[in-house]
Amino acid sequence: MKTIYHSKLLFLISLVLLGGALGKLNAQGRADVQGVSGEATYAVAGAAAIPLRSGASVPAGSTVTTGRNSAVDLYLGPEIGTVRLTQNTVLTLEKLDPAQTSLSLLEGSIIGWGAKVSANRDYQVKLPNGIVGIVEGKYRLDSRGYLVLLSGAMAFAYVPPGSAPTPYTLKGPPPVYFSPIEGVKPAPAPLQREVDLQSKGKLR
Repeated sequence: MKTIYHSKLLFLISLVLLGGALGKLNAQGRADVQGVSGEATYAVAGAAAIPLRSGASVPAGSTVTTGRNSAVDLYLGPEIGTVRLTQNTVLTLEKLDPAQTSLSLLEGSIIGWGAKVSANRDYQVKLPNGIVGIVEGKYRLDSRGYLVLLSGAMAFAYVPPGSAPTPYTLKGPPPVYFSPIEGVKPAPAPLQREVDLQSKGKLR
């Protein structure tokens, strides 16, 4: 696992140095909608937004948007697991295929669980200020660059404004978090409970 982890970190850094090319809008693959609470839509390539319903499928290349006090659970397969879009979130499903899953978190936050990514696959989430590579575990990612990892492993190639990429590694337990101001720190109990609460309950 250690070799897998470090190879994924080096790959992320190379992506950032090359401009973050992630194979955008590849048409392969779909995500299954496991549940919806409130208002959520998806749109493909600038087309009109379509309301999301539980049981639907969302194709790669789509941008999913949640409204206020809303959430959506997307199942991305046995290796990637489930991601929950919290309220006021905008997420693009850039690539969904057997070799690579690439998401772009434009606004808001997502919570993920059930990830256990094999050595021959990559799972990446692009943020406005870097790229996260997830190996396994339960986590929350915020578009502003705040990360929480309750268990598992991930790497973050963080790009400070006007600076070169800085690599960080996160492993748990114990739970840890990353902020652009503090770097990687132990996650305080209230933050752990917050992430647990946001991921509890089944959406209909």
